[in-house]
Amino acid sequence: MDSIQAAESAIVQATPAIVAKHRAAGILTWKLIHQIETEVMHEVGQSGKHAPNLLRMLKASPFLSYPKDDTPADFSGSEVVPITFSAIQDAWKRVN
Repeated sequence: MDSIQAAESAIVQATPAIVAKHRAAGILTWKLIHQIETEVMHEVGQSGKHAPNLLRMLKASPFLSYPKDDTPADFSGSEVVPITFSAIQDAWKRVN
């Protein structure tokens, strides 16, 4: 398994437990998705198995200008969704 696939797999595996901690929020907002992303990336980074530069490539780029407010996160119409946000959204649907 190449390093990108290994890092993506680690993100996907770490996400459900972190999402479950936030399930009481009820709605996945932009602010919350960014917070969860930070927690996921911290956990995956703590393992030391993945290069920090690689992990930065897999998270949401600030150049995509995703909101950071309390409106519901919505990717409809988006052609590109960061790996972290996709994993969070998938886990959110399963948990809530």
